[in-house]
Amino acid sequence: MLIVGGGPAGLFANWSVNLKTIQRVVVTGRGVVSPVGSSIQDYWEGLFGGISAVRKITSFDTAKSACQIAGIVTDFDADAHFNFREKKSYERFTQFGLVAALRAAEEANLLDQDGDSGEIGVMMGTGVGGITSYAQAYDALYAGPEERPIDVYTIPRIMNSAVSSAIAIRLGIKGPNFTLNTACSSGGNAVGQAMQWIREGRLRAVICGGAEAPVTYGLLRAWDALGVLSRKYNETPETACRPFDKNRSGFVLAEGAAVLVLESLESANKRNAPVFGEIAGFGSNCDASSLTNPDENGVAESMKLALDDAEISPDSIGYINAHGTGTRLNDPLECRAIHRVFGDRSVKLPVSSSKSLFGHAMGASSALEALATLLAVQNDCAPPTLNCDDLDPECVIDPVPYNSRKVQIEAALSNSFAFGGSNAVLVFRKWKP
Repeated sequence: MLIVGGGPAGLFANWSVNLKTIQRVVVTGRGVVSPVGSSIQDYWEGLFGGISAVRKITSFDTAKSACQIAGIVTDFDADAHFNFREKKSYERFTQFGLVAALRAAEEANLLDQDGDSGEIGVMMGTGVGGITSYAQAYDALYAGPEERPIDVYTIPRIMNSAVSSAIAIRLGIKGPNFTLNTACSSGGNAVGQAMQWIREGRLRAVICGGAEAPVTYGLLRAWDALGVLSRKYNETPETACRPFDKNRSGFVLAEGAAVLVLESLESANKRNAPVFGEIAGFGSNCDASSLTNPDENGVAESMKLALDDAEISPDSIGYINAHGTGTRLNDPLECRAIHRVFGDRSVKLPVSSSKSLFGHAMGASSALEALATLLAVQNDCAPPTLNCDDLDPECVIDPVPYNSRKVQIEAALSNSFAFGGSNAVLVFRKWKP
């Protein structure tokens, strides 16, 4: 028996939860804004079809940058979703996250929550938040011969918590409202924490995921200075992100948002809500090793934690959506960690990287990849890893090269490993009533 709390109003009071009868948690809503498509159908068709969304950056001058490409959302019209005041108030990452959340809530039939909104929470992840407004404020003060006025909306735009707050305000959700930042695993940790809230009976549903819009000149140059961005494929952007390929040269910056509505099975059944899959396990840990370099022990342990939490064996996993950044260091390390967990199965287990299609969306990547993993389970199909033309001998896996593959997937892992050693691994399972 675990003592952990006592109802939405007493989130940190004493609860009594029997771990043998914890709530099953299901996905009842999905929303996305991404470089490969901003509806669930378009997103899956892009993943399934292996359509690259990496392209030349045209929104600012990249002439002085060694990397000049990114995964950019091109089908998003802010005017279609927001009035003038809202556009002024919301940074691009908030706009993405709010639109994805509204689509997920609509699919889950959670748009009107006046009666029991305290039983629903919001948990969103982001890495850099309102980075554009930071830059604009800095420029107003320091970039000219004299100071210029700072935009009155600067503070509400730069807040990382703006995205979760905007979701709660628009939907009238009065339960716990958090924004989580663990760098590139932010969205995955947000989804996992939301699952735990529901399991423990604290909340009946949580709107969760990640949002990011980091394709700015300053951030592009900062990542480029670190030496981890792809620099060799500016003239052929669609070939730039090459996870597991021996000629990989780094990752590609990207933007987007993905949001899931997680709900207790009991709540979903009462509402006769659609169920798209079950989130069965969550493994979160810290390498406690390096601020920038992943650690094989921590990465392997996070996968083991997720499997143990789901109470399933490695043999039950039919697909892994890898962190798969396309950097020299990350890819072979992740493959070695997979071998430590899955043993001899590792060479035949489908393992693909969604970043090969749309790049690395920082704190939103793990949410976009969680959605991709859910869709792979739903459709019994492993999306491909693009540009893996010559598998690195150090990456002894099946990367699902070139084309998607139909395969029976009863359960799958979504891997996310971040700077600071903050790891998040999710287990999605095919829905079986």
